[in-house]
Formats: sequence, C-alpha cells, structure tokens
Amino acid sequence: IFVVVSAGNDGPECETVASPLALYDSVFSVGAVDQFGNIADFSSRGPVTVDGSGRVKPDIVAPGVDVFSSLPDGTYGTNSGTSMAGPHIVGVVALIWSAQPELIGDIDATEQLIITTAQPYTGTAFGCFSGDRPSNAYGFGVVDVYEAVKQALKK
Repeated sequence: IFVVVSAGNDGPECETVASPLALYDSVFSVGAVDQFGNIADFSSRGPVTVDGSGRVKPDIVAPGVDVFSSLPDGTYGTNSGTSMAGPHIVGVVALIWSAQPELIGDIDATEQLIITTAQPYTGTAFGCFSGDRPSNAYGFGVVDVYEAVKQALKK
C-alpha cells in the first residue's frame, strides 16, 4: 500500500508539518500549489520538529488551490487545501502502476519515480525555502504525472 498523506494546512510558517500521519518518514506527504505554481499560503512546511527528527517534509507538491471537486448533495465546486493535493498523487500512483504492473507494491521504486520526475519548483520563494531539493516548502518539486508514467513505461 502506497500511503499518501496531505501535509496539513497550518502554513506558511516553518515547522508546521506536525500532525500524524504527515510527519512520518514512511508516508509520502503532499503540499499544495496554486494554478500559477506558487506554494499555497496554507500549505504546511517542514522541517518536522515535533518528534525531534528534523526530517524534510512535504515530499512533493501538487495542485491544491481552487480544485474543482464534488460537494455534498450531488453538487460541485472548488475547494482548497492539501487534502485537495493528496488525491493528485494517489492518481499518479494508480497511473504508474497501471502503466507498469511490475511496480505494483514496490513502494520505494514508485516513490523514487515520482521524486526523480518531479519538476523543479519555480514559484514564489517565501517561507522555509532552502533553495535545495528537497525543500521544507515544496519537497522534491511539483509532481509531473506525464513524465512519471513515461518513465514507468520504460522499466
């Protein structure tokens, strides 16, 4: 099982990835970007200090601002939050595993594929930016589903 967890909505301060499950090393945590590729103000940022680890989180970022979604009573509308970004990564995993069934259940290889195909973050730099990858603001970058699936097909 590939565990994808939303990083939380306690940004823009550093050290705000503090709630289980997002803070754990064994999960793939997701922050949020807007339509312009900028980190959402609300997106939680690392490093994780609540457990003393100092680990970098989130692992990656995906669209999470004004995402069109289903709403109660059979309606639709937009919502924002890292909980809107998380399903993007779940979809990426499903597409990778559909494209390359040999990767099903290989969590480490799937995670590495998503990380290595992520686009560098080029948005506005504010709050917890180190300039390095991974960063405590955007992890390894912005998910690139096309490139991830393309690389999965080559395996």
